[in-house]
Amino acid sequence: MITLIGGEMPEYAEQRPPAGGPLHRRLIGHLPTGIRVLIAGPHSEALVRAVADRREVSLLLRSRPDAERVDVRDVRVLCGTLSEFTDTDRYDAVIALDGAGRLHSPEGPPLDWAESVRVLKRALRPGGTLLLAVENELGVHRLVDPGTPTAARAGDAWSPLGEFGSAPGRPDRLAAALGAEGLPVAALAAVWPLPERPTLLATPETLRYGPLDALAALASAAAAPAYRERSVLSDPRRLAAAAVRRGLGAELAPAWLAVAQLANRPGQAVPLPPALIAGPGGAVTELVKSPDGAWSLRAVQGSGELTGPLPSGRLLEERLLTAALGHDLPGLRRLLTGWMTELPNVPAGNVLVDGDRYARLDPSAPDRADALARFAHTLATGGYHHPWPGVTDVARLTDVLAGAAGLTTAPTPAPTAGDELPDIRRRHEEQLDAVRRRLADAEDRARFYEVELGKREAELGRAKLQIAAFSGSLGFRAAKAGLGIARAARNRIRNRGRQ
Repeated sequence: MITLIGGEMPEYAEQRPPAGGPLHRRLIGHLPTGIRVLIAGPHSEALVRAVADRREVSLLLRSRPDAERVDVRDVRVLCGTLSEFTDTDRYDAVIALDGAGRLHSPEGPPLDWAESVRVLKRALRPGGTLLLAVENELGVHRLVDPGTPTAARAGDAWSPLGEFGSAPGRPDRLAAALGAEGLPVAALAAVWPLPERPTLLATPETLRYGPLDALAALASAAAAPAYRERSVLSDPRRLAAAAVRRGLGAELAPAWLAVAQLANRPGQAVPLPPALIAGPGGAVTELVKSPDGAWSLRAVQGSGELTGPLPSGRLLEERLLTAALGHDLPGLRRLLTGWMTELPNVPAGNVLVDGDRYARLDPSAPDRADALARFAHTLATGGYHHPWPGVTDVARLTDVLAGAAGLTTAPTPAPTAGDELPDIRRRHEEQLDAVRRRLADAEDRARFYEVELGKREAELGRAKLQIAAFSGSLGFRAAKAGLGIARAARNRIRNRGRQ
């Protein structure tokens, strides 16, 4: 049953994916049962079902076709715009993990970010909890986007404000803005790698004072599958890792997730650990800090093999690329040899190096027999300078790296080697620049040879004229006859000598 509240969009269906994922489901699992919940905006059906488990749920959508497709039992569907939403003091929790951007439509008056928060606040009962995601318009996902948030590239972008919008632009400003609206923030986390489906949540304090090398590796690992084969300006894995390692992980995160409460109520808070990581197959681990200051991982969903101390060190792939860019051949050989000795089947993006120790970052990630070939693919096609610029073929570069690692045989590149790489436009620009330089050099050479060929043709023409001039003279004919007589005499003397 759908209730039309006004401002609904009868023909429009959402084009971007809804909010969801195992980390979001993990967070809403902390909400107590038996409460009334409002889910505002498009959320995945799995997440709606998880919230509706032993809770009374209302779902607010602006798209009527999307509202008609909702197939979750005992969920009240409200279709319309947030400006027409009139429920007040009815819900114990409001979930807006998709943010406030897709709660409005051209059929109703537009609301800015602060006005949208006030409407959601009015829906809360005293002591209610608000789970709100806010996209960062200066996040890594925007920095690598070839487009611009101010251009209308989708059907829902009738008002593409982008960075000119009113949403807070920093996590501390987000907390201050919610506090000013009477919603003090109980927990705050940076969202990686995409706002709608995070696989890494980390608090700003952890991103400033935590194990930065490991967190940078986790951010890079989170960005790899999210941008697979997507067109981007630069490699988001490198940018995400650099942002976290340099202490800007919270400021450059694609989004922030805030847990705010209208007033404190025991048992109602949604706790956020220092970091929450989603692995393959729905596994979820959290980062915890022991009293002695050591960091470790604890499996909260999935296999218990994920529980254990967090390895220290920097990502092997970054160390290898650094050595290659600096033409540090001894360092490159040392890293390759240690890698192929300790963890030959673990991709370089899943290995942490601390001195001579090599440790697996994510134990649940599958091994790859072509791990070395995958790194060769990254080095050859990622736009990185390396000590072997003349080797452009991945198979040949794999052989070179295998020799540097002390291997007698190189692994055969798999058909999907390097399939985690995005389509990087800067890499294409570098490749085009290299082609342009080669074409310019070839044109210079062609012009040089044309000039030299012209000179040789002129000299040949003069020689032909001289030969023609001399060949018709009496002296030339006499010299030619004398040369014939001399040759005949020489031949007769030789024949007599043989007899």
